[in-house]
Amino acid sequence: MAADRSSRKAGLTLVEVMMAVVILGLALGGLVEAASRALAVVRQARNYEMARRMLGQVEAENPLRLEDEIQAGEESGGFDNGPAGWSWTRTLVDYGQDDEQRQGLFLLTTRVYWSQGEKRGLEETVQYLYVPKNSEGKRTLKPGAF
Repeated sequence: MAADRSSRKAGLTLVEVMMAVVILGLALGGLVEAASRALAVVRQARNYEMARRMLGQVEAENPLRLEDEIQAGEESGGFDNGPAGWSWTRTLVDYGQDDEQRQGLFLLTTRVYWSQGEKRGLEETVQYLYVPKNSEGKRTLKPGAF
């Protein structure tokens, strides 16, 4: 009878094996979820990094410094050599239009948009721009126009 008891205690019961499998499955599921979220954060960081570069590219390809006259309005476009699904808008708001003390003050907002599947994202820069009138009475940033 003593030999009979020792042989029963040597192995694991079916319930113990099933509990171990369930615990292992939950732990692996949690690890897969954590890895998935980490990859999503890396993808999002890569998109924001690319958006910052694209904001600079907007200014390089469409410089306000070469405009004959700075005027309020909006312009938009895409990126010829950039990633697919990316676009930009640039809005200039004239704060001095109705306020004499703010003449020549513009609010410049540049936005870059992207999409990946169903998700859309955007990055923007907002800055004030002071553009005094030149000798011809135009508001321009063109070099030598003062």
